[in-house]
Amino acid sequence: HIATVTAEEAQALVAEDAVFLDVRDEADWDAGHVMHSVHVSLDDITTHVAHASRQRRVIVASRCGVRAEEAVRHLRTGGVDAVVLEGGLLAWQAAGGEFVATGGGPACLV
Repeated sequence: HIATVTAEEAQALVAEDAVFLDVRDEADWDAGHVMHSVHVSLDDITTHVAHASRQRRVIVASRCGVRAEEAVRHLRTGGVDAVVLEGGLLAWQAAGGEFVATGGGPACLV
């Protein structure tokens, strides 16, 4: 069983210093991502497990949540308190969450 949080719970956890980790591809990240989030593509997640914070909860997001579930499995195996953003970034957007684009242009969720 993979632990999840709703978009509203995630927003509160981020306000309390949780890490927001986006595991989409770089092009998707560049098009639009949550402000102050960290980007590590799913392909690179196993390399980054050793560097992940074990003092802060990590909220893992992908567009709809499928890649996030796989990333959380890797992170939890490495001892990280990681949870999936239920419904992914689509749910974040539906809950009023904002996005920024790399380079400062208009952001969109890809």
